[in-house]
Amino acid sequence: MKKVITAFLLSVAFYSPAQVFERGYVQNLVKRGTDHIYNASPDSAEYYIAKAEKHLPYHPVIPLMRAMSILWVNIPTISEELFLEMEYHLDSAVSLAVKNDPELEDPEMIFFAMASYGLLAEYYADQGYTMRAVGEANRAYGLMKKGFEIVDEYPEFLLTTGLYNYFREKYPEKHPIYKPLLWFFRNGDMELGLNQLKRATKESFLTRVEAHVYLSYIYLRYEFEPKLAQTYLSALCEKYPNNYYAKAKYLESLANPTDFKQAPIDIIYSLIKHESPYYKLAGYVFLGYLEEKIIKNQKKAEYAYRLALDYGKTIPSHGEFFKSFGYVGLGRILVEKGEKDEAREMLDLSLKYAETDQVEKEAYRLLSEL
Repeated sequence: MKKVITAFLLSVAFYSPAQVFERGYVQNLVKRGTDHIYNASPDSAEYYIAKAEKHLPYHPVIPLMRAMSILWVNIPTISEELFLEMEYHLDSAVSLAVKNDPELEDPEMIFFAMASYGLLAEYYADQGYTMRAVGEANRAYGLMKKGFEIVDEYPEFLLTTGLYNYFREKYPEKHPIYKPLLWFFRNGDMELGLNQLKRATKESFLTRVEAHVYLSYIYLRYEFEPKLAQTYLSALCEKYPNNYYAKAKYLESLANPTDFKQAPIDIIYSLIKHESPYYKLAGYVFLGYLEEKIIKNQKKAEYAYRLALDYGKTIPSHGEFFKSFGYVGLGRILVEKGEKDEAREMLDLSLKYAETDQVEKEAYRLLSEL
């Protein structure tokens, strides 16, 4: 009898269905902690995580939130030491989800395990651990398929389902070489995917910010509608003033001579003052663009571009857009000055890092004039 009672108590302690997804005091704690996570305020975030932990000591949301807090303070340049700390929390989240629900049938446990697997896959890929990344991605995909069936009931699954529906069709369209590799994945629907992501920005609470980020990325990189990206990024900048990643992306969405006239100057200087070389790269690139296109001071523009690219050299695996944008800007100035050899070198580097058609076309146009 004692063993039966012990087993029952353990099952109650570990299995706690719908405690985060259902509205109430605990969900409010998680929401408030999440807001501080996205505002890159780790001490305030930990205050609410710890309060939630008292009510949910064995719930995977707790270690997942701690991993997300590390991520958003340091995004996008995660050091090996920080990655190991994140990995520990993400592994803990998976372990707790499985202990709570060994078959992973409960929606909450599916979601938190899937999210953890997905983050592990992303950062293993960033670290160059390809096989480990593939393994985690496969595990995430297995759970994602379960999410397809319950997305209408649980809005947190709108993000992953929407991303799958969109990129399952869009990615092979843009990169045909990968099309044969995707035949065994279920078909997607780009329009449905976009609509699900839009719904996620309004109906979800854990994935709302991620939905804003991914929608803006899609509109910048795939749909080429920067004004739509501006809508989502400006909303993040307003709600999370300490989120420098959103600030950098918002300026990217304004990066054309017409829209950049409304670029907030204080955001540019806040990026420059940030301690991370990634944000200094972005800040000085946009200061160069401001001087070149709006203020029309080519000397100051050249100085800012060169300073930005010096910071860029210290972060070889991040900031490709900002590097390409800086190199093409510097190339424009050098072409005007008649310094053809260095201009060609800068434009070639711009093409090396280019992530957008806008930058590629500009670089090829300038090269054709040399």
